[in-house]
Amino acid sequence: MANQLKIIGYSDDAFGSKVGEFSVRYNPSSIDHKYSICFDEKQAVGASASESKYKNSKPEEISFDLIFDNTFIAEDDTNQFDVSQALRDFKALAIDFNGDIHRPNYLSLEWGELLFKGQVKDAAFSYTAFTADGIPLKATAKLTFTGVLNIDERLAKENKSSPDLTHIITIKEGDTLPGLCHQIYNNPAYYLKVAKINKIDNFRKLKAGSQVILPPLQR
Repeated sequence: MANQLKIIGYSDDAFGSKVGEFSVRYNPSSIDHKYSICFDEKQAVGASASESKYKNSKPEEISFDLIFDNTFIAEDDTNQFDVSQALRDFKALAIDFNGDIHRPNYLSLEWGELLFKGQVKDAAFSYTAFTADGIPLKATAKLTFTGVLNIDERLAKENKSSPDLTHIITIKEGDTLPGLCHQIYNNPAYYLKVAKINKIDNFRKLKAGSQVILPPLQR
């Protein structure tokens, strides 16, 4: 269906291994997009007010309702919509446990300018119309998705290059410890300390895909 919200499932947090796709029948009528910033507001003894110091930013969240509705379709209409099957398909993709990855799927929400990568945080279903046999004809899913960034995307987005912060870097082909130390500490000479911290015997041959910790170091 053209211009419909698509929910695409992936088995990895890099969103590279697609496992399925679900196109909604009715687009959301409204979307809530939430950002939460946490502050440490400890107040010193005798102080008249607390100082708000930035602590961290929680993953962003998106919330909306999805409508699964067959009540406006006549019985002789060839464009029948099976609400029960649509709900099963949605749950299988977005909510159910995926045994291959030992968790529910990662999800990409795509509609117009909306591109949100995350996973279902909360889902509540209400049923408001049935056939005489108790088969659902209309259901509403109230959904909240929380954002997901893998470590490479998070570091790139935060662009943290301060030597006062701990960095976890995934090694790429061509990376060297002196080069990484120059990038983080502005001093390649720290490579021996970093090699010792990470128990790297041969710093000249870093394995692509492995991770190196670069903690704050005393100057």
